[in-house]
Amino acid sequence: MTIAPVYRAWTAKAVEQRLLEAAETLMLCPYAHGPKAFGSSMPAPLRLQMDAYAPTTRRYRRKPGAAALDRMEECWAWINDLQDVQSRRLVYDWARTKCSSRGSLKELAARDGFSDRTLRREITRICGAIADRLNMLHTPNFAEAEKTPANPTSGKSCNAGYQHHWRATNARPQIDPKQKKTRFVPARIAGPRGRKTRPDGTDIDSDTGR
Repeated sequence: MTIAPVYRAWTAKAVEQRLLEAAETLMLCPYAHGPKAFGSSMPAPLRLQMDAYAPTTRRYRRKPGAAALDRMEECWAWINDLQDVQSRRLVYDWARTKCSSRGSLKELAARDGFSDRTLRREITRICGAIADRLNMLHTPNFAEAEKTPANPTSGKSCNAGYQHHWRATNARPQIDPKQKKTRFVPARIAGPRGRKTRPDGTDIDSDTGR
C-alpha cells in the first residue's frame, strides 16, 4: 500500500516572513488623520528670483503594490483564524515591533511577562500552528515554489525531474544532439548563373514563365 505524500509547503519560518512583510506593508499605507485643521493649501510665495529654481527638496514616498496589499489581507485572515485572543494580539504586536523602530522585542517580552527566549518559542509555536492549518487546507506557497530549483537532468527530457509546474530561473532549453544542426529547408537556394532552384534541383523561375 502506497502512502500519499504529506503536503508540507508551509513552515513556521515561511509564515514569519509573510507576517513581517504584512507589517511592513501596513506601515507603508497612509494613515487616517481625520478632518484637516484650518489652514491654507497654497504654496509659500517666492520672494527672490533664485528661489524659483528647486525651491523645495524632492520627496519620495514608497507605496505598497496591489499584490502586497492582497498578501497582507491574507495574513490578517490567518491570524484572525486563531482561537486564542492572546496569541492573536501577541503575534500582531511582535510583527509591528519587529518592523518598527519604536520599542524593542525585549520591552514587548517584559510587558507580557516573557523572557526573550520564551517570546521566541511562543512566536514559533503560533506560526507553526498557522503553517499546520495552511498545509491541512493545501494552501499553495508561491514564494517557495519560485525559489525551489529544478532537479538536474542528464540525457532526459526537459520535463523530467521537475517537482512542480514552475520553471526555474536558470532553466535552459535542452537540444537533442542526435538531430542535425540545420533543421529547416531554405525557401530559395541560388543555383548556377543566378537561377533560383529548389533543394531537389528543379528550377523555380521556370514555374513563373521567366
